[in-house]
Amino acid sequence: MKQLFIITILFLCGILANAQLIDGAEYFWDDDPGVGNGTFIGFNANNPIDENLAISPAGLKQGPHLLGVRTHHNDGSWSVTSVRRIVVNQYTSAEFFWDNDPGVGLANPAALNSIDDFLNTEIEINSLGVSGGRHTLGVRTEGIGGVWSITKYETVYVPTLYTEGEYFWDTDPGVGNANSFNLSETSDTLNESVSINNNGVTRGWHNLYTRVRGKFGSFGPTKKQRIFISRNIVGGEYFWDTDPGVGNGNPITTISIGSTAQVCDDVPTIGLTEGEHYLYVRTVGDDGVWSIPLRLQFTVTPNENIVGCQGDFNRDGLINAADLITMLAAFGTFGECSADLTGDFVVNTNDLVFFLSLYGTTCE
Repeated sequence: MKQLFIITILFLCGILANAQLIDGAEYFWDDDPGVGNGTFIGFNANNPIDENLAISPAGLKQGPHLLGVRTHHNDGSWSVTSVRRIVVNQYTSAEFFWDNDPGVGLANPAALNSIDDFLNTEIEINSLGVSGGRHTLGVRTEGIGGVWSITKYETVYVPTLYTEGEYFWDTDPGVGNANSFNLSETSDTLNESVSINNNGVTRGWHNLYTRVRGKFGSFGPTKKQRIFISRNIVGGEYFWDTDPGVGNGNPITTISIGSTAQVCDDVPTIGLTEGEHYLYVRTVGDDGVWSIPLRLQFTVTPNENIVGCQGDFNRDGLINAADLITMLAAFGTFGECSADLTGDFVVNTNDLVFFLSLYGTTCE
């Protein structure tokens, strides 16, 4: 809030005899104390004059006053008195309120950093307890003598302080009865990640609803999001050609847990006849539901001499520099099975350390 009080500066001059020069002036407020008894201001004798007179309103009540000014000549004579009407504003305090005026002097006090007639200061306005949204702010100032200014109104948008919220799946249990979450107190704009629990929610498409509440208000509108809940794969099995029944196949011991599965196990063909065969793989989720088997066709050929071992990437029976080059080329990759010696689906330092422990050996 900015207000400006300006005292008009009087420039006095007259048509005087050449011997008369203006060497000063005096002023008074409201009642003339008599010539020579006002507040005197001296300056260099001249005629005409062009001077700024520093006129103090100290001790005056806020409001309209009469200012009298006359000049003094170097021969001791005085000019006629010039009288002007001046409105004096001397601010000592201020107060503000939100929406409803409690009455003059009964609102929230606001300190001023000056009691001068020229007010150019920032007033600290507290919005504690005011709900988010548009509100009417009223501000007025008090002058010396207990005189209050007219109230100035402004429309102000108060940001919402979000502190908590709640969420639910598919069916609304009622405002305030859903799963709650806390928020870091943030102003107006909400951009925060929250933890959503989907335990008990079946696989497939669902509606996730969220709503948040401001610090001093009620819950806002409910936001809807379409979410697909995928099964979490926790295991699997494989079999050749004929299905032995769900849960009776050969277990997959190395599997990445998540909505998709990655397996790096070796699948033995021992006992299979030469020719075309079908390999079936299926997974089971944390809900106990098995997937439909995935079928892969393979051609089995006789090979009595099995060559290679773990770390022998080129299958020449030796773990040497050629294999080290393969290891380093795969270093840092995800989903790499051949160079993933530790079975964690990433080729990293653990795999390299294990490989170096095998370096220089011969496959048996």
